[in-house]
Amino acid sequence: MTFKKIYLYFLITISIISYFLGFYFREISNGAGHTDLQFHIWPLINDFKENYLDTLENYLFYKEATFPFFHSLQSILNPFTSEVINYCFTNTIFNMFILIIFYYLIKKKKIFLKNYELSILLSIIFLLSPWFRSSSYWGMTENLSIFFLLPACFYFSKLINKQDNIQSNILLTLFISLALYSRQQFIFLAIAHLVILIVNKDINKFFYSVFIYILLSIPGLYVYSLWGVFENLNNATSASHYISLKNIYTNVPKISIMILFYLIPILVLNFKKIYDSLKSKKFLFLFGIIFVVEFLLFKGIEYPKKGGGYLIKFNQIFLNNNFYFLIFLSSFFFSLLIWNIKKIDKSFIVLLLSIFIIIGLPEYIYQEWFDPIYLIFIYILLPTSILKNLNLTSSFAIYFLFFWETLILFIAISYYHFFLKIPFFYNF
Repeated sequence: MTFKKIYLYFLITISIISYFLGFYFREISNGAGHTDLQFHIWPLINDFKENYLDTLENYLFYKEATFPFFHSLQSILNPFTSEVINYCFTNTIFNMFILIIFYYLIKKKKIFLKNYELSILLSIIFLLSPWFRSSSYWGMTENLSIFFLLPACFYFSKLINKQDNIQSNILLTLFISLALYSRQQFIFLAIAHLVILIVNKDINKFFYSVFIYILLSIPGLYVYSLWGVFENLNNATSASHYISLKNIYTNVPKISIMILFYLIPILVLNFKKIYDSLKSKKFLFLFGIIFVVEFLLFKGIEYPKKGGGYLIKFNQIFLNNNFYFLIFLSSFFFSLLIWNIKKIDKSFIVLLLSIFIIIGLPEYIYQEWFDPIYLIFIYILLPTSILKNLNLTSSFAIYFLFFWETLILFIAISYYHFFLKIPFFYNF
């Protein structure tokens, strides 16, 4: 066995060990996993077991922000819900199957033809995501959506590459619906799906999908009628009052900065191309125009301390909420986007617009909505040809992503456990 393979297997082993050590220490690297479990999720699961229909009818009392799909599955299918620690451990184990699904889809896309170990290491990166870990350790709802998002993105890539058929489109609709029941923000996928079908003039597939979406929405519509949502939209979830159309406008810089954060590995791996663009007078002129426009549009906007992601937090802690720093980053993102617009398939533009609209609705935006999902969007959604063109299929790229996510984890643990002083071994 070569030194490279020994080193690779060492990283894989260390990652798995760190994952289970995190469970042992009751790591809280997303800041709120313990309280979400204690005050919302755990009471719901236990009450669903006692009286499902009564708990469903009074769901809003529990102040849970997501639809009760996850809680229902746990109360019905998980036999280890008598003790909270057993419940958490079963989720910690079960969520590792996400790695297997991701690995399978990577193999199916034939991204790494001669080096399956790189596929394993890429999958292992999930175990380094603070939000994946915390959701697993504390039995939260986020990771369930990833089970359905993975095949949804796989079939979505077929749609984008025009390799889809009626069968794959039906499967795409099914998995998007399941992802949507798990996490409601994934409605942006359903919107993008239907818009792309219209743009591509796939009328038959469009009507098939609309019919299936309507059919699968019936249980959700019944629950909404039970809660009185059609009389008062604020009854949809406990977070409904944070949702507003005006937030779409104010959240444009925040979302663009969040996406830019996860583009950093791609920018580093393609430094020469990016540097050549930055030297261009046309690019600098474009950046200047966008910066002025964003300055005029968003001047005076201040973001709350809650949510926002790493770069927003960095700006709050070290730069005293410097407005120019945020506008600079947001303008840089849009400059890169417009500079490369001719190279980007229109389907990705539709998807990006859907993300800005739907993710922009809430007052608070969280980094967990992007991590580790960015890995799925990059490696499952993007065609293999684009991955190769962006230097994302090399061993160096996978190692870089591995250490990039390791750094994110280190910062998260340091911030929550040492800066905010959230204790290890939390229990209730």
